[in-house]
Amino acid sequence: MARKWMSLILAVCLMLGVMMPAAFADETKTFIVAMTEDPKSFNPDAQADDSGWPVFQNLYDGLFQLNWNNEIVPDLCETYTISDDGLTYTFNLRKGVKWHDGEAFSSADVEFTYKMIMENSGIISQELNNSVAEMNCPDDDTFVMTLKAPNAPILGTLAWYANFILPKHIYEGVEDWKTCEAATTNPVGTGAYKFVSYDRGVSIVLEKNPDYHLGAPQVDRLIFQVIPDSDTAMQAFFNGEIDMLKPVPNSQVPALLQDPQYKLGYSSAARRYQIAMNMESEKMTLAVRQAVALSIDREEISRKATNGLMPPAYGFYPPYCDWAYNADADIGERDVAKARQILEDAGFTADENGNYIELEMLVLSSGSYADCGKVMQSNLKEAGINMKLTVLESAAWNERVTSGDFDMAMLNGYQGPDPDAMSKRIGTGGAANYSHFSNAEVDELLAKARSLTDNEARGACYRRIQEIEAEELPIIPVVEMTTYYICRSNVSGISYIDHVSDVSDNSYARVTID
Repeated sequence: MARKWMSLILAVCLMLGVMMPAAFADETKTFIVAMTEDPKSFNPDAQADDSGWPVFQNLYDGLFQLNWNNEIVPDLCETYTISDDGLTYTFNLRKGVKWHDGEAFSSADVEFTYKMIMENSGIISQELNNSVAEMNCPDDDTFVMTLKAPNAPILGTLAWYANFILPKHIYEGVEDWKTCEAATTNPVGTGAYKFVSYDRGVSIVLEKNPDYHLGAPQVDRLIFQVIPDSDTAMQAFFNGEIDMLKPVPNSQVPALLQDPQYKLGYSSAARRYQIAMNMESEKMTLAVRQAVALSIDREEISRKATNGLMPPAYGFYPPYCDWAYNADADIGERDVAKARQILEDAGFTADENGNYIELEMLVLSSGSYADCGKVMQSNLKEAGINMKLTVLESAAWNERVTSGDFDMAMLNGYQGPDPDAMSKRIGTGGAANYSHFSNAEVDELLAKARSLTDNEARGACYRRIQEIEAEELPIIPVVEMTTYYICRSNVSGISYIDHVSDVSDNSYARVTID
């Protein structure tokens, strides 16, 4: 939209013979991205914040980043070495990196950030507190982390989520790292774009960082436009008011793939829709969980709710990681008669409407959750399970789920870059263990796999964990997640569309506009 208005002004000025103002002499390249809601804050490490995640990837840097293909690539760390005993990691940092306010970045910022995360219950605090014995900075360009025991997934922890390095000179001494100025109104990072302004419910405006360590972006201004309604966002894209959109409604993907005006790509590896079964709910006994699992028709859900774009999910871990995936551990084929029998054997009797039990499932209003939920609702009805489908915005969904006020909740989430991600979802006390599942053998296997370096030995641990999940059913797989991104054909450099390999998956540092 900004480019359209600038071009219009230029055209009018030329027609009228008016000299262009200096500010308009060179057209500013603006790239506008839709986002569904505001970030919780501008502190990228304090709490789970999927809305803020794309913004953070452009404002901040970590030691490493994860690209579109689930690969760990360098960021503020240029090279690293690991000691023979697997305990000491030495990170050689990029030289000459500056914070957006002009202060020099150094190893002290790295050590300070990780300590702050550990002391303030940041998202990766559990992993760091369990793993790190000590940290030190031999010089400004070197950071050393010594572990308590070998930890195969530690680099993945430092590459994926809520691991961004924060400026020590700004955050040191703040009373609350979630509400301080840097976390609310004036974020400072080392990323490809600098903060300009934030209008809650409207937009976040960033400008290019000419000193970015991977090279200055070609886009001058990056704007994240808040558009909660997916239909409105899609129309805004067609109107030329935004330049990139995700997710594209599944119903529109086939036609858009054939339209030369647009380019589409998608994220899929290590992501899936699944159902968290609340193990602390009195309703959600093993018999009920088994009946639900046997009632759902994943093929029908895929076909009707996602237009076949999200394939059925089999097993309890995404199959992208073949050495850890257990194809034999699954919820089994759909069997409505068996589901009914399990409920009756557990003492349930059908009412006058043929229902044995009433359950509620929470789904998010975005994406394909509600559509998947509607098909599942019909599936469960056949087995005598009357399921209430409650559609919520993410804040309301999160409030109910984290407080344990639910029977079932459909969610997605990245489950890489290492299978140790299972620990967050089914490990006792895991940050995303919304099922409240706790199993001593699972915890022991997770710890064992974390300490091993051979993938075959680690894989045996993870495959056994999936067998236990098949028995206990804390989670039910639904469909493999496929989120489509769209831009116009004159745009290049979007990770999931053009497969840019040297930046994080939602970075716009490489975007060009012809």
